Amino acid sequence: MAMREFFTAMWRTILLRGLASLAFGIVAFVYPQVTLAVVVTLFGIYALADGLLGLWGAFRGKEEGSSMTGLLTAIAGVVAGLVCLLAPDFATRYVVLLIGLWNIAAGLLQLIGALVLWKDIEQPGYLAVAGVIGAALGGLIMFYPTAAAVSVIWVIAGTAVLVGLVLLAFGWKLRAAAQELLKARGV
Repeated sequence: MAMREFFTAMWRTILLRGLASLAFGIVAFVYPQVTLAVVVTLFGIYALADGLLGLWGAFRGKEEGSSMTGLLTAIAGVVAGLVCLLAPDFATRYVVLLIGLWNIAAGLLQLIGALVLWKDIEQPGYLAVAGVIGAALGGLIMFYPTAAAVSVIWVIAGTAVLVGLVLLAFGWKLRAAAQELLKARGV
């Protein structure tokens, strides 16, 4: 039951990550004319925020035993964000590949996390779907970098909106599970 309590306590973090992803995706859709340098900066801020929230969640759940895949996903986000923010010229040249790799890594780690915790969390399919969507879109970016460079804003925005919506739905389910847990304890 400790793992279930850990994930139900994490609903706020997951909702915040979903909101950050959704906000980033909407901004990218609304302002598609932004330059690649701005996209690099926006992606860097998003990836860093997502990674830091993931680290916060991993360390917050230390007593209950946090997930190694969650920790690795968070580290991948922090590294991608820092590369974009601290080495923007390098990141601008390789942004398509960096975003593709980050999406694949984060997506696969989310999928692995959902599979490993399949019996420990309620409706792990949300996390699995977010992982599959992220990894698939990351693969498309890697296989078609020239086309992706032209449409990178739309691909990133679509990924962010879809993953954000899935994380919001998953976070909302965890919120309901947390409320049920508190009700069962008489709190």
